[in-house]
Amino acid sequence: MRAFLPVIAAASLVAALGGCTTMGQAGGGLAGDGAPQTAATCPDETREWAAWSNAMPGPGAAPTLIVTGKVFVPAGTSATLSAGPTDRMMPPSQRFTLALSSRPDAPGGWQPVRGEITPALAQYRSVIVGCDGAAVATITDIQTAH
Repeated sequence: MRAFLPVIAAASLVAALGGCTTMGQAGGGLAGDGAPQTAATCPDETREWAAWSNAMPGPGAAPTLIVTGKVFVPAGTSATLSAGPTDRMMPPSQRFTLALSSRPDAPGGWQPVRGEITPALAQYRSVIVGCDGAAVATITDIQTAH
């Protein structure tokens, strides 16, 4: 069993980091003093995270898990929220990945992000929003609209 622990740990690290992206360097990659710039891969600030399940009936309706929040990004940067894996707990936790990318026309400041999963499960223990392998937000109050 001990021989498998390093393999499992390495696989977990690769899986956790696999969903995050990094921004390209702007301005040739050099700061004003000639030092290389490091582009942010995660926002410094986030707020107003919420998650709910829309299970309203109707023609063609399917249960949908909706996650929203706001992230503070620098000018020239865009944020996206994408669905990740569901764990095996009962009820399960759902992961989402927050990623930043370069978009020269983006004004920067507080930007809303939204992610969805359709069809959603009947119940979730929590929603975990992560970036670069670290949890940015954990949402445990997940209401269902019937």
